[in-house]
Amino acid sequence: MDNEMITLTIIGAEIKPVITLPSSSPIRQLKRLIMEHTGVPVERQHLLYDNIRLTDDSLIINHHIHEATAEVFMSVVLSPEDRIINITVSNEYCKVDLIVDKVDKVIELKKTIGEVFSIPANEIDIWHMNTKMKDDEMLYRYYIDEGSDVKFTRVIGDNS
Repeated sequence: MDNEMITLTIIGAEIKPVITLPSSSPIRQLKRLIMEHTGVPVERQHLLYDNIRLTDDSLIINHHIHEATAEVFMSVVLSPEDRIINITVSNEYCKVDLIVDKVDKVIELKKTIGEVFSIPANEIDIWHMNTKMKDDEMLYRYYIDEGSDVKFTRVIGDNS
């Protein structure tokens, strides 16, 4: 039972990575795999299962995660000095570097892109990690971080 594989969906943001690893793995290993998928450093991840915080050096199986698939909630510690970041916004024709605040809403980024490229914000879809971003969500909910590459496409008409 200790070496059974377990599949965990990491919830808590708009991007929900799915990670499979042995149930005998330490939580720190799970965090490293989450970092590979999201770019969120291990030390900024807080993981919960069944409202209990998962400690780095404990094993997955010690937290009574016995199902073959389960959901683990992740919150990300945002430090004030890490909020203002540089990102690249691009499409197939061009790219631009922008400075944004991680707690800005997606619609604010759309408006900025629109100003730079003379496109109405309602004609812009933006994507990160192959996930279409929703206007009313904050950028950090998509793991936008320093150096992130955000893709945008122009859509004609209302895309709501």
